[in-house]
Amino acid sequence: MLFRLTGKLQTTLELPQLIEIFFKDIQDTVLVDGISYRCRKLNTVVSQGKTCAHSVSYDLKTHGEGIGELVFFRSSRFREYELANIEGLLSTLLYPLRNALRYREALDASFRDPLTGVGNRVALDRTMDREVELCHRHDQDVSLLMIDLDHFKRINDSYGHSMGDAVLKQAVDEIMKCIRQTDLCFRYGGEEFLVLLTNAAHDDAMMVAERIRRSISAIQVQVMETAERVKVTASVGVASLQPSDSRASLINRADLALYTAKGAGRNQVIGDQELDQAETAVR
Repeated sequence: MLFRLTGKLQTTLELPQLIEIFFKDIQDTVLVDGISYRCRKLNTVVSQGKTCAHSVSYDLKTHGEGIGELVFFRSSRFREYELANIEGLLSTLLYPLRNALRYREALDASFRDPLTGVGNRVALDRTMDREVELCHRHDQDVSLLMIDLDHFKRINDSYGHSMGDAVLKQAVDEIMKCIRQTDLCFRYGGEEFLVLLTNAAHDDAMMVAERIRRSISAIQVQVMETAERVKVTASVGVASLQPSDSRASLINRADLALYTAKGAGRNQVIGDQELDQAETAVR
């Protein structure tokens, strides 16, 4: 049975499928009502079956490397021989699980900007299409912030690219502090970032944008081996989804709002509704 289970677990690198195979196949040896796997490093939880009153948990390791926690659930208490069977079965899961985690890490890395850790353009394209479609289908609000660090080239020219990198990282840290876990941040260009705010109407998005602008303006990165500190500000354009919007039109309106903010003196927030009102006034 161990030989057969080992073979099955080696047929996939997809974490949900791996946990499902393990859960179903161990039933021949020990009755389990549900299992739940958690990997804090990847912020991932995968469950099969149901949770019950009685449980036993195991911290999984390979060569001293922690690879997560697996919890077994049952409506009745586990007996000693059943726990021994479970521990024997776990030996078949460790290396397939480690390989699945490494695959997931590599896959995640392909969608992340290596410097700042936020999503890259590939991740942005995939996510935006999906979110715009879902919001149209369910008539939900979504808003987009386009953030540009003002005069960023001066920092690179004056202090070098290593200082520029430090400022970018600090700016992303400030952005992430100002948004919810359900919101998404992407690096759009060199010093440009996009933030997708789910379930956020225009007024809410404007408040978040202003909070981000203030947080970035408070950044002071110390120049190495000196008392000098580099400061930075940001301009932000805000666009909220309209019934006729595609991904491209939503981004274009956020870009136009950002362009207007920069033209008006930088270090400020401009929303697409303000642009619409200005256009109406001109007409």
